[in-house]
Amino acid sequence: MKKKVVFIGAGGYAKSVLDSLDLSKYEFCGFIDNFKPEGTTHLGYPILAKTIDEFKERNHYSFFISIGNNAYRLEKYLKLEKYQCDIVNVVDKTAIVSSHSVLGKGVFVGKMAIVNSGVTVGDNVIINTKSLVEHGCIIGNHSNISTNSTLNGDVIVENYCFVGSSSVITGQLRIGESSIIGAGAVVIRNVKPRTVVAGVPAKLIKEVE
Repeated sequence: MKKKVVFIGAGGYAKSVLDSLDLSKYEFCGFIDNFKPEGTTHLGYPILAKTIDEFKERNHYSFFISIGNNAYRLEKYLKLEKYQCDIVNVVDKTAIVSSHSVLGKGVFVGKMAIVNSGVTVGDNVIINTKSLVEHGCIIGNHSNISTNSTLNGDVIVENYCFVGSSSVITGQLRIGESSIIGAGAVVIRNVKPRTVVAGVPAKLIKEVE
């Protein structure tokens, strides 16, 4: 029997996630989104409620949070945890995920992304289109590895990080909690927590407030 799935968030990122959802395993039922009126549609599917609190049938469904912003995604994740809801992963059929890697829950692995052997991925993480996560990497909870990024071997990305599109992180580095890597950056040194780095090679831009 297929699981009935509802997405939280009906924006642009939801298009990618929905396109990657395995419809042989899941029945997609609609969205929860506080910016779209209940009773309208998105991508041909209904807006079921504005918030998780308002969706009274939540215990009969599984959920995926289709929101790219880390802070908003964390907020929705904690709400689902409060209600003890089932949270699923979405892994595109073209992605390669090693059987010797471990995914948390609420994880998205996009088209043609690679998660190699010995990788540990936390909860509520995005590994977006064409990203490469090499052997032994650890990705903390509620982080976003954006499109076409490369994490070389044994990189540690702590919780709440954003790794921008087409950035490269050389092996054995640590990316500190809540840090932001700018698009196209080449990171050759450890990144301190709550900082923004960018450029080639990546340099400190500012601290995160």
